[in-house]
Amino acid sequence: MQLPDPERSNTVLALARAAFAPTGGLGELQERLIEDLGHLIRGSQFDGVPELTSEEVAATSSEDRTSAMHLAVVLEMMETRLRPEVAESVSAFFAELGVTSRLLDDARLLADRHFSALAADLSRHSWYHTATVEGRRNGQLVELMGSRLAELGVLPDPLVARRWRALEQCPPGSWGRGVYDFYISHGFPFPGERHGIYEVGARHDWVHVLTDYGSDAEGELAVFAFIAATMPGESGLALLAVTLGIFQNDALKKVRGKTIRNAKFDTLSTDGAVDRWAVAFWRGTQCNTDIMGEVDLFAMKDVSIEDARRKFNVIATEDLPTLA
Repeated sequence: MQLPDPERSNTVLALARAAFAPTGGLGELQERLIEDLGHLIRGSQFDGVPELTSEEVAATSSEDRTSAMHLAVVLEMMETRLRPEVAESVSAFFAELGVTSRLLDDARLLADRHFSALAADLSRHSWYHTATVEGRRNGQLVELMGSRLAELGVLPDPLVARRWRALEQCPPGSWGRGVYDFYISHGFPFPGERHGIYEVGARHDWVHVLTDYGSDAEGELAVFAFIAATMPGESGLALLAVTLGIFQNDALKKVRGKTIRNAKFDTLSTDGAVDRWAVAFWRGTQCNTDIMGEVDLFAMKDVSIEDARRKFNVIATEDLPTLA
């Protein structure tokens, strides 16, 4: 979900909001996200999201319509109980503009409480699925299968586990050592160890360390907002939708067959959580690289976290903007 530039932002935000108008408009948290993004994108130039006339809606560009649709999907997934009529109305709004997406279909599955179908469809078009298919094409099938069997607790893969355990030898303050310490401090098994995370999925833990977001519910939402804003296409947004299903709308209890023990309902209602989440989206737009998809992480294991942040323009936590 790549946020629009300042010149396009008012139109995109207004379009996303307009999609909900026929069924009563946005809720308080959703409206807060829209306003936060406006402030973050436009700064002092932001003076509220305008109302669009039907003529102005008809004149919007394809690019703006697609960006607005992606944002509308996020707004739908924020709902703790998405109403079917809202999901249908949002889909119809964008269909009239010539914009369709499987993610809009997923929102309808969410509204109809078809959680098993939702989980299956999100899994099919998430980045993890794409990366697994690409890994098979590149001759990594055995390695991927070993990691997956270990995740399911069937059989550990010592070769994979040793590679991740070896991050302990990286210099203090390095990105790789940070990942090792992240696993140790949280008591997580490493990829390749019994019940350790699938190695493709473990790539997001490097982003946790790079962004300094925690592994609690709010931290997971933040890290996947950051990821969604850095990845092209909709695959990153599908990952965010999964995360919202676990930590916001109570739709998903398992991912890839594993029960999510720290799943939480309505995380974004915590005081200030939406503001911090909006900043995570904005922070992702400042990053200059699709870290999940384009970076050879183990090749950078000895690089300091500070140098990695500078290389990818990941703004340090202490330098992030705050929203009142």
